Amino acid sequence: MFENDSIHAFHKQKPKKPSKMDALGVPKPDKRDDFIMDTNNSSIMSKRSVEKLYYSGQTEYFRYFVRKYQRRSPLINRGYWLRMRAIDHTVRNFLKEENGKHKVVVNLGCG
Repeated sequence: MFENDSIHAFHKQKPKKPSKMDALGVPKPDKRDDFIMDTNNSSIMSKRSVEKLYYSGQTEYFRYFVRKYQRRSPLINRGYWLRMRAIDHTVRNFLKEENGKHKVVVNLGCG
């Protein structure tokens, strides 16, 4: 009778409905954090690759964040280099502007 009761109880349970996140393939919260951190690590590795290729002879800031240098593909290197140049150019032009106002540059860490 005990065996039949447990089988009966098992079959009375409602099947767990998969969530929308499961259907979309979104990992569980603990895995999502890992994926987010992995995108950061990948980004830092790409910036390190650009730093080593295009800024040789200058201070290497990203070496402290990357254990082992890994060269990225030319397209990734060029994209990161272009973004770094665009930001550098924009900030320098902003700081050179003569308007008599105090200027502040805030880096929000966005790419």
